[in-house]
Amino acid sequence: MYQVFINQSSITFQQKSKVDNFFLPYNNLYISDLSQVLSIVDRLKDVHNSEHFILLVADLDLIWNELHATLKVVPAAGGIVENQIGEWLFIFRNGKWDLPKGKVEKDEEIQEAAVREVEEECGLLNARLGQGLPTTYHIYWMNDEVVLKPTYWYKMSGVDGQKLVPQTEEGIEKVEWINPKKLEKVTANTYASIQKLLESLI
Repeated sequence: MYQVFINQSSITFQQKSKVDNFFLPYNNLYISDLSQVLSIVDRLKDVHNSEHFILLVADLDLIWNELHATLKVVPAAGGIVENQIGEWLFIFRNGKWDLPKGKVEKDEEIQEAAVREVEEECGLLNARLGQGLPTTYHIYWMNDEVVLKPTYWYKMSGVDGQKLVPQTEEGIEKVEWINPKKLEKVTANTYASIQKLLESLI
């Protein structure tokens, strides 16, 4: 199963099976080819409320590989940084709470990019890489080109007490340590993909 977010909506790619009725609360659609997928993607371009589709396909890997071959893929990496008292590091950018992340540079290892982006966006020193977390997928448009962004997430550790410096040239207004048991202000104003990632960890 793969889930792709578009604005606040999502498309879940699910192997067709005998338990398809489990997904009845969602928009169930039987998909036979990539053109149907791209039609739904285009429909969601200007939708800013939450619509969720389950696409039931006969060959999940085939459709998923075709999607990657058709769209421009821009990989990114980032992390959930935890300090010594259990708080997590968040950034506030473009009017929403987010986790530090950024594009993987050419010839850069994904893990290396994750640490670099966290340190650059937050002014954090000596972030230490931990285990991998679920990858999130997001589709957006750039100059009328459809872009698929897989973001590779990692747990990291960092030390509280450092002077955090938001990377303002990247639109980051503030950086803040937040108790993961008190994420109400984050979950009330974040991206659907980030909310899904946080839900998997809490």
